[in-house]
Amino acid sequence: MNDALLEALRQQAAGGGGLEGALAGMAGDDPALGLLSQMLAQREQTLTQDLETQQREEERLAALARAGEEARQLDELRQLEEERRQTQRRVRLERLRLRLEELEDELAGCHALLDGLALALGACPSCWGEDPGCRLCRGRGQPGFVRPEAAAFRRLVAPALEAASFPIDHRPFAGCETPELERRPL
Repeated sequence: MNDALLEALRQQAAGGGGLEGALAGMAGDDPALGLLSQMLAQREQTLTQDLETQQREEERLAALARAGEEARQLDELRQLEEERRQTQRRVRLERLRLRLEELEDELAGCHALLDGLALALGACPSCWGEDPGCRLCRGRGQPGFVRPEAAAFRRLVAPALEAASFPIDHRPFAGCETPELERRPL
């Protein structure tokens, strides 16, 4: 019987059939072969299911790996975008800092000019007589509050008065006298 089984297996293999098919064909004659055929069929079914399960698991793991890679790439893109924004913020902040320095320099220049003008007009350089709480003049420091400083007056006020046809006596101020202004018609 073993020879018959081997011969049947050879014929099935040569004809392209599977082992289960050869055994199933011979199972009609031998109940042991029928049982063996059933066991092999169950084993093949179990292996096929295991293979399908393994393939699904591999596909799931591959999908997870792709998702993980995509998440990593997305994190990298987010990080690059945040770095770009940080760089833009730093550039804007530097521009603002430079502009602030320019404005502070301009303000200091304006304060210096106003202080010089206050000296030329004899006004309080702190409030120009506008603040009753001023420590320097207590609100009384409008132009003429004190004697104008002669050099500042000649530099800042005299040219404007001469342009307005008010001749100026260029002699130095003496004591508490204020410069004499002579009015001419326009």
